[in-house]
Amino acid sequence: MIKKNDILHVEIEGVTNKGFGIAKVNDFVIFTEGGLTDDRLTIRVIKVKKTYGYGKIIKIQSPSPHRIESPCPVSDKCGGCQWQHCDYQAQLGFKKGIVIDALARLGGITNPPVVDVIGMDPPQPYRNKAVFPIVPIDDDGFTIGMYAPRSHRIIPIEKCEIQHPVHVPILAALREHDVSAYDETTHTGVMRHIIIRTSQATGEVMVVLVVNANGVPNENDLAEALTAAGATTIVINRHKDKSNTIMGSHFRVVTGEGFIKERIGEIWYQLSAPSFFQVNPIQTEILYAKAVEMANLDGSQVVLDAHVGVGGVAFQAAGKAREVIGIDIVAEAIADAEKNAELNGIKNASFICGPAEEVIPELLNQGEVAPDVVFLDPPRKGCDNALLDTIATARIRTIIYISCDPATLARDIKRLAESGYVLSAVQPVDMFPMTGKVETISLLRLRDM
Repeated sequence: MIKKNDILHVEIEGVTNKGFGIAKVNDFVIFTEGGLTDDRLTIRVIKVKKTYGYGKIIKIQSPSPHRIESPCPVSDKCGGCQWQHCDYQAQLGFKKGIVIDALARLGGITNPPVVDVIGMDPPQPYRNKAVFPIVPIDDDGFTIGMYAPRSHRIIPIEKCEIQHPVHVPILAALREHDVSAYDETTHTGVMRHIIIRTSQATGEVMVVLVVNANGVPNENDLAEALTAAGATTIVINRHKDKSNTIMGSHFRVVTGEGFIKERIGEIWYQLSAPSFFQVNPIQTEILYAKAVEMANLDGSQVVLDAHVGVGGVAFQAAGKAREVIGIDIVAEAIADAEKNAELNGIKNASFICGPAEEVIPELLNQGEVAPDVVFLDPPRKGCDNALLDTIATARIRTIIYISCDPATLARDIKRLAESGYVLSAVQPVDMFPMTGKVETISLLRLRDM
């Protein structure tokens, strides 16, 4: 019987997308943070459940052939990356295995049609967006960093290997400003988060200051300092709610235009503060191109994008489709999408704000739309059952499902398979090097095709 604080000698057999190595002791599974396949480790058991537990590495007895020296001094403490200590080619192999395992084990798919992961060269830095929490320390100071894994303990960050380099001077400028940090236990203090978003195409930098107030003390001085550090537009987000959501609903532009522009392929996207956009622009171009390729558009199809955001894959598909209809529940995203269509001279795209599971039946009932293809690109939680059932009821013949979570993808594909769809192809794309996360594009077709 394995107990907490037991010392065990284990061999890691595989990895999870959360960065845990998987070991078994008499069929009892132990997840060990930082473990890599073929590591031989001495671990301490730190938590025990009924059929599994968690371990902490005490000593690496024999390292995995995939283990390398991490370039990041805090990678063993910070929750931002899981695999800075892992060879990149091995990461790609691990991610393919994670997708296959999820589709087989959770989705019930026999021999999932998963091809090799498309990697990135070089794999870092790549993130064009960062969200840094700001927390109080001592009596009047604060620190900026990233949360430790499964914790609200902050790991101070001076430089991040996966972030755009401009984020470093922006954070340094904020550290020099005299402002109180938000305390979530007392609901006092001003500064909650700083969000930095950078355009690869233009070099523009948007800084969003999330505050528990209407503004920031000495706001003009801070704006000047952030601008000198590289910011081209600064936005204040008022967030006075007692909640752990990142942003509130009220935005005020302090300097600049309140948005930046990014280019993916030949398409320009205007990005405002609340709008979602992929964090890796280099791999996004590959992701969207592959998604459109898998849709096999020939200019005759009507395409729905059920999570259109600021235009995303819909605009990449517009040049090869007869009509594109984008749907999103976020009003600001729809406003950006409409501006982006105008910016790019796209005439065959229209947009509707609302839940896709409600909008799609309304479109079909009007009898004016007969969609051939639907793109799905939901958040990590996956699609609502109502949306999947709506698509199946509408008998939309081709689904391109872009997912950032293999587990929820597998769950949703299982439901679609029960509704008559066949999984034809799965292409993983590494949007998040140095982490266990992987983006996948899945092609599903109705079984009678």
